[in-house]
Amino acid sequence: MLESCLEKYIEACKIHGSGFDGSYDYKVVNKAHDTLIKNFRVLIKDEKGKEMLKNLLKHEDVYVSSWTACLLIFDYPKECKRIIKSVAKGNGVYAGSMEIFYKEWKKGNIEKMY
Repeated sequence: MLESCLEKYIEACKIHGSGFDGSYDYKVVNKAHDTLIKNFRVLIKDEKGKEMLKNLLKHEDVYVSSWTACLLIFDYPKECKRIIKSVAKGNGVYAGSMEIFYKEWKKGNIEKMY
């Protein structure tokens, strides 16, 4: 069951992130967001699932690693800040979103999303 949740989570992160390429389909992206949060919540409740999520901080897909970093920033701040700051240094809408997320997290305006 955890493996299935992990696969769904990864795919949803990729779909959600792909919406930043300019072809933003709100229905698809919003559904992906709901799917990734739903599966994240299942995974985070289990120690093995939590470890599986932590391993995604090293995932080669930037959308997977950065979504995971945003969700786990309260649990693993050092690792997650490094990823978020790295992505925020890039160009484009997604980099800007990561920069805003990080600034707001530092100000205390971001709460756990699970």
